[in-house]
Formats: sequence, structure tokens, C-alpha cells
Amino acid sequence: QGKHPMPEPTPPHYITFSNIIIDDIVLWDGRTFMNTLGGAGTHALIGMAVWSDRLGYVATVGPDFTAEQWAQLAKLNIDVRGVKLIDEYTTTRAWQLFEPDERRIEIMRTDLQAFFDYTPYFAHMPADYRQARGVHVQWGHTFAELVELLQQFHDANPQVKLVWEPALEFLDGSAADFRPVLERLALFSPDIEQAQQMTKLADPNDMAKALLDWGSSCVAIRMGAAGSIVRTAAGEGWRIPAVPPAQLVDVTGAGNAYCGGFIYGLGEGESVLESALHAAVSASFAIEQFGVPDFGAETNVLAQQRLGWAREHWAEA
Repeated sequence: QGKHPMPEPTPPHYITFSNIIIDDIVLWDGRTFMNTLGGAGTHALIGMAVWSDRLGYVATVGPDFTAEQWAQLAKLNIDVRGVKLIDEYTTTRAWQLFEPDERRIEIMRTDLQAFFDYTPYFAHMPADYRQARGVHVQWGHTFAELVELLQQFHDANPQVKLVWEPALEFLDGSAADFRPVLERLALFSPDIEQAQQMTKLADPNDMAKALLDWGSSCVAIRMGAAGSIVRTAAGEGWRIPAVPPAQLVDVTGAGNAYCGGFIYGLGEGESVLESALHAAVSASFAIEQFGVPDFGAETNVLAQQRLGWAREHWAEA
């Protein structure tokens, strides 16, 4: 038998630049879901996977990352050439403790400093990832570092659509700190608590308008079951409803999945409103199970049905 050449990898259209966390989930009733694949990037990819099978992950893992966990990524057709295996790193793990009122307490089980030290970098990324249409980013230690990463994506592909979710360490930055970041994004999407901490305002519409003044072209304030407020620099504004899931199991990652669906829409050239409706549908799929869903042929049909529902339920804001 002659050896067959390996097929060329298919370049991903949508990627996340974030990191992988293994969640050990404990519910208030004693049920546990150990070894669950998590992290903002994983959930963003779940949101993208509702619509696309051309996905890539830029992250780091240690040798403790199991074959089963690699298989969970493969289940979503995720290209893992961007996942860097680092021998001296232990993949980040966290307890996720759930209260009956959906409150979630996260307790890191591994060294948080290592999580920051072994973060991925643009140079680690396969060259063809640089031509992705849309990129979800939750990354960086400093504003300067983040601006540099966003600029590297723009330099490689001026058409790229970038969405950034702010991590805790950025929230007390000034408008001047945020401006060079926000100016490089197609979408800025904090949740309502983050937006409140940043702007010191109470009304989500006012928060969104302030963040537009800070340099954003498009802001989506995520409000959980209350949906989202989306505003653009062109003066448009919408209230997007939360799309009802088949069953509500775990709200973790709904916001990340929303960002994934939104950046898919923008990357495909859809309008901001249509992209936001895709985002709400993505979030509805993320909350139906713990960890990575099993998407089958029926997912496309369900997604279109839910998109139809969302198109009938948005309002001007």
C-alpha cells in the first residue's frame, strides 16, 4: 500500500483567541459533572458551531489534557492546530459551584499565575488562522498588549471582524485606556455588570451610548434572561430578546456563545441586527447542557426556527 498524503487542513473561518479551562461542576443537589470542557473560548466556539463548521481554537493545554477532551473539541469540528501543548503547564481547572438561584461560584484549582504565564500568542497561531473572517478574543494582561494583538489581526487581514469580552483585570480602566481597543473592534460585548463597573451608569442604553463615545462602533450589553441591548455608532439601537431554549440546564457560557454567534453574523456580512439575532440563537443552544453539546443534523433546522422566532420579537431601543 502506498502512503496517502495527509489532506491539507481547511483554514478556519472563525476562531477564538482565549484559553481552555476544565470545569468540575457541583450542583446544589449533589450532582456532579467533573472534567467538563469549559473556558470562554470553548463557549464562544459552541456559539459559532451553531452556524459554522470552519472553526479554530488558539489556546494552551498541558499534558494532562485527556484524549476525551481532545475528542470533545473534535465533536464540534474545531481545528486544534492552534492549541499549543506545553509540557510544564497543567491545564487550568476550576470548581464551579451552583446555587439554586443560578448563582455560580468559581474556585480555581490550579495556579492562576500559570494560566497567565502560559497564555497563547499571535506568533503561535497557524498562518492560515490569520485570514479568519471573525475572531473572538478574551485575552491579555494589559491594554497595550491587547491593542498589539488586535492590530496584528488587522495587519494580517484588514477585513477581519473582532469581538472582545473584557476580563476582570480590565474593568477599572479609563475611557482613554479603552479607546485604542474599542476602535479596533467590530463588536464590544460586556455583560451588564461589567458595563456598569466600566461606565458607572445604571441604564443599559446609557451604558451602550457611553461605550460608543469611548470609541466603539457597535456595543452589545448582555443581560442574561432579559436579552441584550445593541447600539451602533450610526445611531441604531435594538432590544434583542433571549431566545427560549428547549430546556435550561446551565447558563454558564451563554454570553460567550452570544459573542460567537454575533461575530459569525458580522463575518458573513450580515447586518448588525441580523448578527445580533444569530447571537441570541447561539446563546439558547449553549444553556441546554453542561459542557459541549452534541450538534446533529437537526441543529440547523432548530437554529433556523429559533432565528425566525427572534426576527419576530426584537424591538427598537
